Amino acid sequence: MTQYTATSQKLYVQIAKAIRERIEDGAYLPGDRLPPLAKLAEEYNCSRATVREALGTLRGQGLIEFRQGDGTYVRTASLDLWMEPLDAALLLGVSHIRELVELQIAVLAAVASRLADHEGPKDALAQNLFQLECAVSNSEEAITAEINFYLKMADYAGNPLLENVVRVMQESFRSCLRLVSGGEPLGLETCRAVFDAITQHKADFAREIMYTYGRSIMRRLELERTGKLHAVAIPFLMDDGTSGD
Repeated sequence: MTQYTATSQKLYVQIAKAIRERIEDGAYLPGDRLPPLAKLAEEYNCSRATVREALGTLRGQGLIEFRQGDGTYVRTASLDLWMEPLDAALLLGVSHIRELVELQIAVLAAVASRLADHEGPKDALAQNLFQLECAVSNSEEAITAEINFYLKMADYAGNPLLENVVRVMQESFRSCLRLVSGGEPLGLETCRAVFDAITQHKADFAREIMYTYGRSIMRRLELERTGKLHAVAIPFLMDDGTSGD
């Protein structure tokens, strides 16, 4: 059983790092199946929820993949493509991060608007929203669930180009979400609001919800830069000043 001492790093980050080191050292080879959650939790003396967060971090880095009903496997990929969990966005200046967010939100706004105009069932999107609602607020699991919600939106939108753009940008957006995590779960509120707008076929409203979210992210990025992010609550507001709830 591995014991961890208190450090500035969260426990799930320490566990993710330990598993990554095993992959890099060849203890777990590409294509290998990782031990089940219960065994990993016992080995690292933590809860299964903590292991899930650690695995979510590794998945976000492209190291592992989840196979429905079959477990977690090490992906076949080049090691030099993997990054430390400090996030690619930290390598950019603040102005470039803002430009990146503007682009990502513009694409998601287009996806949301297009999807709201479409008829047909959207059951899987509701399932993705439920997974986000069940995730621990501001956790890696919640970030992954939010990204999956947007990916499913793009899948349903019926535009292969938009879908490909969302998929290409998902990891950079994940980095941005990590930077602004903490405080009120704006991502969950946004996904709830945009889901309602989509199911009610309110294309303009769905688009504006995404742009409102983008502006909230911008504000959080600025507070993160000045070290005030966790001292200020940022409500999710629409342009008319009403709450997004």
